Amino acid sequence: MSLYHTAQNIEASALGQTIRESTWLFPAIESTHLLALALLGGAVLILSLSVLGIGLKTSPAELYKSAHRYMNVAVIVLLITGLLLGVSEPVKLYGRQAFWVKMISLVIALAVTYLAFNPLIKRGASGVRMRGVTALTMAAWLVVAMAGRWLGFS
Repeated sequence: MSLYHTAQNIEASALGQTIRESTWLFPAIESTHLLALALLGGAVLILSLSVLGIGLKTSPAELYKSAHRYMNVAVIVLLITGLLLGVSEPVKLYGRQAFWVKMISLVIALAVTYLAFNPLIKRGASGVRMRGVTALTMAAWLVVAMAGRWLGFS
């Protein structure tokens, strides 16, 4: 079975039809998705600005102790709501370049955040390497958000 046929089967599922045909369900899921994106963006931004020496004078490691919980919750909510949104229209998404850009950039953003950015902040790293990882993290999440917006208008 091809990926396209799988998308057709998912779209025809009871869950896909329920979300797609409901007056309020899709907007509620999308609103929750966007709120989680704002929460994640805020947490990443405050940590990133701290690493770059802008904003709060608290060390990035200290900020991380509070912010990482919000980041983790936001990522979980984003993944769940994104999956639900995708189940409602997978055939449409399959043919959209913006969807594939978003998925690839999401994988990159998650990898950079959880394999480099967060561990370096926890260790109290600084210097050029840390600033580079910070810039990459911010850029990756920005591309995810922009591709999501592009998807909404394409």
